[in-house]
Amino acid sequence: MPNTLHAFLISLLLVIKQELCLVIADNAIACNNLHRSDIEGHLSTKTPYRAIANYNDTPPHYAGCHPTRIWSTIRHGTRNPSKEVILQAKERLTALKDQLLQQTQPNLCVDELEQLSRWSWQDIDGNDEKLLVAEGEDELIELAERMQLRFPTLLPDLYDPQWYYMKYTATQRTLKSAQSFATGLFGRHRIAAVTFPQPLRQDPVLRHK
Repeated sequence: MPNTLHAFLISLLLVIKQELCLVIADNAIACNNLHRSDIEGHLSTKTPYRAIANYNDTPPHYAGCHPTRIWSTIRHGTRNPSKEVILQAKERLTALKDQLLQQTQPNLCVDELEQLSRWSWQDIDGNDEKLLVAEGEDELIELAERMQLRFPTLLPDLYDPQWYYMKYTATQRTLKSAQSFATGLFGRHRIAAVTFPQPLRQDPVLRHK
């Protein structure tokens, strides 16, 4: 739990504060532009998949072989942390904000101080625990698109229940992940036709606990 909270706090701090401060020669504080892409690949278990993803979408070729079928077990996309971590993050980030603003000589530029003073926790609360977020939806859409480019003969963009069989476990994050994966394969205008079997609360294949 401490490592999860630590990584989550770092991720949120980087969202709140997208610029670093530099102390230049005359000791004045200047803002240095730092893009999200500069830090998103260094967030431990909270690193977005897109920051370190394999973007190779060329079909694989092996002498004397050709693909005939795909079986895949895919983890759900990025989700919110547990209620406990959310509440702890809210408390600690709010306290950290107050500590920074109360410093007599904060190592922050004027713009950063103004942004920090306007910040408040408004994003999520305990009721949002473990829900799939937009980042997670995009991950599954892009994964499906890449797999389709690599195996076009096995993953056609027209849905056929005789050709495709997809299932998920009984949680919001896996349902939304499955729907997002289907969106990547067939497009938003076609996913209404996609059928899934009724999920099992205790699935011996897809969920180990």
